Parts: sequence; structure tokens; C-alpha cells
Amino acid sequence: MDFDLFLLICNYIGTISFAVSGTIKGFKKKLDIFGITLLATITAIGGGLIRDALINRFPLTFVEPSSIYLSILVSIIMYLFVITKKNESPRDKTLYQFLGRMNLIFDAIGLVIFALIGASSGAELGLNFMTSGILAALTGVGGGIIRDLLVNETPLVLKEDVYAVLALFTGISYHILVLDWRMARIPVFIGLFCLFLLIRLLVIKYHINLPNMENSQKR
Repeated sequence: MDFDLFLLICNYIGTISFAVSGTIKGFKKKLDIFGITLLATITAIGGGLIRDALINRFPLTFVEPSSIYLSILVSIIMYLFVITKKNESPRDKTLYQFLGRMNLIFDAIGLVIFALIGASSGAELGLNFMTSGILAALTGVGGGIIRDLLVNETPLVLKEDVYAVLALFTGISYHILVLDWRMARIPVFIGLFCLFLLIRLLVIKYHINLPNMENSQKR
């Protein structure tokens, strides 16, 4: 398979995952359909916009806005599903617990996919491994940071979560394997996706966090 086509498919998967995550955040904040759609879209494309700005490239999302359309479609479908769900309102506790679990899973998928896409941009430009890692981290977490700021929350990536660190090492690993070790891009992409997705899910399961001021003060 052509690598560009492979990246396009991965981008759509990541877009859907982050759009779901942004939509669920909108549900939790009890936003209207516009607010929910906005959160879904900015979560899905925000990291890519930051990445493209840093490498002085006109945002690809504006050239080919299919990711925007896909994000809007995902949020509208989820909104209609929630408001029409029989015998359960959007405020139902069980429904919110289910959405919360799904949010973590889709967020993890989107994180790893977009981190790898960001790393591929750095690798294509022949940048050093740390720059590829930074681009990976920004692509992976940028949309979520903007989303949280819009709903007046301190992004978890700035408080305790290993979210950004994981994205950073995902990007560094991709750069080393592809540029330094000359391994095939698609197998490396798939292998690292499976590895770091597993790590992310284990981090969620066992509540592994970075130390912060709140934890330090409790000791």
C-alpha cells in the first residue's frame, strides 16, 4: 500500500476517535449541538493545525477539509443517538459512565495515531529525533488542550497525565526506526501503534500519573 494512502486512512481513524472524544466532553459539559460539534472538530484537527504552523506549512485540513466534515458528522450522529436513546436521558448516570469509558479508549487511539502522523511529518522533513518527538506530542495532544481550554478546564496533560510524554516517545521511536535504522514505514507505524496503544491503556487501567504539586503536598 502507498504510504500516503495509508496515512490518509490512519488520519480518518484518528479523526473519528478524537471527534468522539470531543463530542463526549461536550455531553459532559451539557453543551448545545453547536458547542458539541465545535469541540469534536477542534479536538480532531487542533493538533494538526499547531503542527503545520510550526513547520511553516499551510494546514492540510484547510486544503482538504474532509476531516472537518467527518468530525461534524460524527458529533451529529452521536448527538442524535444520545437524545433519542429510549428510557435513558443524556444525564443518566449509567450512560455517562459508559461514555466516560469509551472516551478514554477513543482518546488513546487518537493520541497514538496522531502522534505517529506528527512524527512522520518530522521524518519527511529530515529533522532530528527530538523535533520529530515534539511534533508528535503537539499533534497528539494539541487538539485536546484546545478542547479543555474551551470548556474552562486545566488540560490533564499539564497536571499529571503521562499523555504528552507517551506521544513524545512515540515520535522519537518512529524517527529512530525509520530514519536511523531504515525500517519500512508502514510496519513501523503499525507496530508502534499497537505497542504504545497498549501502554496507554495500561496507564489508564492502573492510574499511572506523573508527580504533581497536589500529590507532593499530601505526603
